[in-house]
Amino acid sequence: MTVVRTDKWIEESGGDPSEICARLSRYFPAASTKEIQRHLTQFGMYISAKQGSALTKKLQTNNAWDISSNEFKLLRSKWNGPSVPVFIFPSDSDNKVLASEFNGKSGLAFADKIFLFISPNNTETEIKAILTHEYNHVCRLNLFPKREEDCTLVDTIILEGLAEVAVAERFGEDSTSSWTSLYSDRQLARFWKDFVYPNRMHRKNSKIHDKVLYGLGRYPHMAGYAVGYYVVRNFLKSTDYHAEDLLSLPSTEIARL
Repeated sequence: MTVVRTDKWIEESGGDPSEICARLSRYFPAASTKEIQRHLTQFGMYISAKQGSALTKKLQTNNAWDISSNEFKLLRSKWNGPSVPVFIFPSDSDNKVLASEFNGKSGLAFADKIFLFISPNNTETEIKAILTHEYNHVCRLNLFPKREEDCTLVDTIILEGLAEVAVAERFGEDSTSSWTSLYSDRQLARFWKDFVYPNRMHRKNSKIHDKVLYGLGRYPHMAGYAVGYYVVRNFLKSTDYHAEDLLSLPSTEIARL
């Protein structure tokens, strides 16, 4: 598989997101169309036919599908990674959090597929960076397989840290997500000690996992993500490795547990 021409899907359906999600049903055999749409919308997919059609035309003008296709081929060769379908959709232009914190882009990766939600405002480098991040997830999920229900907080923060270090190595730290520079190393060391380490073995389906990861309630904003980037960077500083060399290394080893 490769980058799917989802722009043609949107043209053929008039942009109707429910019809688009019905086409995706075969990639989510255990989920209904409504469940698929709810999940993708939660991660940033556009929400109306009018919005989808208008934004798709702009993304076509920006060559979003061609850029992603060329980048995907490069990444597969570089990391010797699996062939998975990449689905590109416009992001929700009315999502203020997505716009202010992530410049209107987001991604979602599974072991066997990738979704990119992109804004017409995103540059070519931004498109390449978000694909790099998500495909890094795919490679790690395939090389270091673990059932989703068995993944712990330390697994998740290392997954996110590895992906963003891969972005930094390819495009520079200026191209990394905003959460990589929210805190000083001193603060991140404290977050690791006070928030992440005590909860490191909580599994993905637990409430505390997401609270620490995203920084909900009393936890600092995006704390888990930021700590993951900090931990992976520190590990790499003490070795001759690059991010791609860590794809199959256990999370506990990278976090020095």
